[in-house]
Amino acid sequence: MEDSGEVIEVTSVLSEAAEWDARYNERDQVWSGEPNGALVAELTGAPPGRALDVGCGEGADALWLARQGWAVTALDVSRVALDRAAAHAADQNTDITWVCSGLLDADLPADGFDLVSAQYPALRSTADHAAERALVSAVAPGGILLVVHHDMRDGHAAREHGFDPDDWVAPGDVAALLDTSWHIDVNEVRERSISGGAGAHHTHDVVLRAHRIRPCLQARTVPAASARVRVRM
Repeated sequence: MEDSGEVIEVTSVLSEAAEWDARYNERDQVWSGEPNGALVAELTGAPPGRALDVGCGEGADALWLARQGWAVTALDVSRVALDRAAAHAADQNTDITWVCSGLLDADLPADGFDLVSAQYPALRSTADHAAERALVSAVAPGGILLVVHHDMRDGHAAREHGFDPDDWVAPGDVAALLDTSWHIDVNEVRERSISGGAGAHHTHDVVLRAHRIRPCLQARTVPAASARVRVRM
């Protein structure tokens, strides 16, 4: 097993790092400490492999995955958050590598992960869709891509609170890049329930789960664009 207490620093530092460190330093615990509900719902019982947790925060998702047998690479720009996450995992026999980096700065292997999970990621939207492409390219053939974000269909209300959804990557932006080598399993709005922590006031999430088709099966599988899309309220 890897040493779950070590945090690997990536030399390039995103401008958001200081902002996130300051946010984490405002309180002893920012998030609920529980794994995200969509992650548990979609991955319970899935055969473990190599997982990438993008924007892992204080580590609850990474720990849950590791307890299910996954070998986890947990990525976040905040060293404060990663130090907390590593401390939570220090006395557990888990295979987690904590990496202090943004998604685009990390040296991630193409096709390197059997699961790429991005739960409420703070990924800036760009004209070249760099973040979306990084998420998609990291998934190995046969692997799962899980992207979850708060339901922001009421963009006007979000902007009134100083948040413009158009500035950030949403599950729909990722889904738009999935070609016929992918199958969309779930693309829906889902009620959420959480005990506390930042973001607890949000009542609905957008959940995208897709799997990358193995080449030998691709010819027998429907294109991602024609897969069933469900919306539940």
